[in-house]
Amino acid sequence: MKRKMDKKGFEFSFSWLFAIIVGAVIIFIAIYFTTGVIKTNQYQAGTQTAVELENLLNPVETNLEEGKLIKINFGDETRIYNDCRNIGDFGNQVISTSTRSRIGEEWPGPGGRITSKNKYVFSEDIVQGREVYVFAKPFEMPYKVADILMIYTGNYCFVNPPGSIEDEVSDLSLPGINVTGSKTGCPEGSKVVCFFSDNCDINVGESGARDVYLNDGLIYAEIFSDDDLYECQLQRLMKRGANLAEVYADKADYLEFQGCGTRLSGSLREFSRLLRDDYESSSDLRAVELKSEALEDKNELLNCKLF
Repeated sequence: MKRKMDKKGFEFSFSWLFAIIVGAVIIFIAIYFTTGVIKTNQYQAGTQTAVELENLLNPVETNLEEGKLIKINFGDETRIYNDCRNIGDFGNQVISTSTRSRIGEEWPGPGGRITSKNKYVFSEDIVQGREVYVFAKPFEMPYKVADILMIYTGNYCFVNPPGSIEDEVSDLSLPGINVTGSKTGCPEGSKVVCFFSDNCDINVGESGARDVYLNDGLIYAEIFSDDDLYECQLQRLMKRGANLAEVYADKADYLEFQGCGTRLSGSLREFSRLLRDDYESSSDLRAVELKSEALEDKNELLNCKLF
């Protein structure tokens, strides 16, 4: 005998199945839009943090004659993404940030990129921490080209640094930097930086490493920077230096016309060509240093000094 299907049971089962499907769709849509809102908020927060960081860096550069340090505290663990673009007349400095999230991905993608033509930030590609240190130094060759900014976090141990570096670390009480006479004196967990020796985490001035010239600022830049970013920022500084050399050459011509001869116009234009056309990497800094020192010596002898 055939059994009749219970129509009410069928309708009841179907209505529950339909409700489950509709509920799942609603939950999926809610999760989708909630995730989208969260990602949008995270992007906006990252962009706002980058804008605030850019604003905090501005006063560090103003009328800087000696080294200067500031500490930046973020509300939460933050990543700073530092990028350099060597395009155009001066290239671009690009900064973006992201904040550790308690929802979804631990580290969402960075927010909007903040671009600047007149900033030169040396650091690792990604700097992470609740607080970071920004150390600024004037960069001259021999006229002032720009202020260079070093962003770092964590602990470093400088082994036998030059006297000028040791004095500056002490005078400014640079946080996270310990100075010692040997590697055995370095605190555990710190990055060991050796000067004119090798077999350390970072080697400055030894054979096979990048040679550092011009001023102490580039020594710090070398220590705290990734290689590619270091070279890119140097390229940008040379471009700016080349343009400034042309400006000073025009000034020399004007002073000559006013009866205060300098005879530096030709040397400055030659220096500009060196920086613009011949400079390729940090291995060329020695040639730049020699020309820079010659210009400085000539300028010191002038009655009408150019810089």
